[in-house]
Amino acid sequence: MAEQNVPHNVENEQDPGANTQMFRAFVNEGQAEATAEPKLNGRVLAGVLAAVVLIAVVAAIVVF
Repeated sequence: MAEQNVPHNVENEQDPGANTQMFRAFVNEGQAEATAEPKLNGRVLAGVLAAVVLIAVVAAIVVF
Protein backbone atom coordinates (compact mmCIF):
# COMPACT_ATOMS: atom_id res chain seq x y z
CA MET A 1 0.00 0.00 0.00
CA ALA A 2 2.95 2.34 0.32
CA GLU A 3 3.34 2.56 -3.48
CA GLN A 4 -0.13 3.78 -4.43
CA ASN A 5 0.72 6.84 -6.55
CA VAL A 6 4.38 6.19 -7.38
CA PRO A 7 5.11 5.69 -11.09
CA HIS A 8 7.18 2.57 -11.72
CA ASN A 9 9.28 3.84 -14.68
CA VAL A 10 10.62 7.05 -13.16
CA GLU A 11 13.92 8.12 -14.66
CA ASN A 12 16.22 10.73 -13.17
CA GLU A 13 14.30 13.69 -14.65
CA GLN A 14 14.10 17.03 -12.91
CA ASP A 15 10.71 18.66 -12.60
CA PRO A 16 10.89 22.47 -12.98
CA GLY A 17 7.71 22.80 -10.93
CA ALA A 18 9.31 21.11 -7.92
CA ASN A 19 11.88 23.86 -7.37
CA THR A 20 10.95 27.55 -7.37
CA GLN A 21 14.28 28.66 -8.83
CA MET A 22 14.10 26.09 -11.63
CA PHE A 23 10.49 27.05 -12.36
CA ARG A 24 11.34 30.74 -12.64
CA ALA A 25 14.24 29.93 -14.97
CA PHE A 26 11.90 27.78 -17.08
CA VAL A 27 9.31 30.58 -17.33
CA ASN A 28 11.93 33.23 -18.10
CA GLU A 29 13.44 31.01 -20.81
CA GLY A 30 10.06 30.81 -22.56
CA GLN A 31 9.63 34.58 -22.41
CA ALA A 32 13.12 35.21 -23.78
CA GLU A 33 12.45 32.98 -26.77
CA ALA A 34 9.13 34.69 -27.48
CA THR A 35 10.67 38.17 -27.56
CA ALA A 36 13.73 37.10 -29.55
CA GLU A 37 11.85 36.73 -32.85
CA PRO A 38 11.39 39.85 -34.95
CA LYS A 39 7.83 40.87 -35.65
CA LEU A 40 8.35 40.99 -39.42
CA ASN A 41 10.89 38.47 -40.63
CA GLY A 42 12.19 37.83 -44.15
CA ARG A 43 9.82 34.97 -44.95
CA VAL A 44 6.73 37.04 -44.22
CA LEU A 45 8.07 39.96 -46.23
CA ALA A 46 8.92 37.67 -49.18
CA GLY A 47 5.44 36.12 -49.07
CA VAL A 48 3.73 39.50 -49.11
CA LEU A 49 5.95 40.68 -51.95
CA ALA A 50 5.23 37.51 -53.96
CA ALA A 51 1.48 37.98 -53.46
CA VAL A 52 1.66 41.60 -54.65
CA VAL A 53 3.64 40.62 -57.74
CA LEU A 54 1.21 37.78 -58.51
CA ILE A 55 -1.78 40.11 -58.21
CA ALA A 56 -0.07 42.66 -60.47
CA VAL A 57 0.65 40.00 -63.13
CA VAL A 58 -2.93 38.68 -63.05
CA ALA A 59 -4.30 42.23 -63.26
CA ALA A 60 -2.05 43.00 -66.24
CA ILE A 61 -3.21 39.85 -68.06
CA VAL A 62 -6.89 40.62 -67.41
CA VAL A 63 -6.59 44.23 -68.60
CA PHE A 64 -4.90 43.36 -71.88
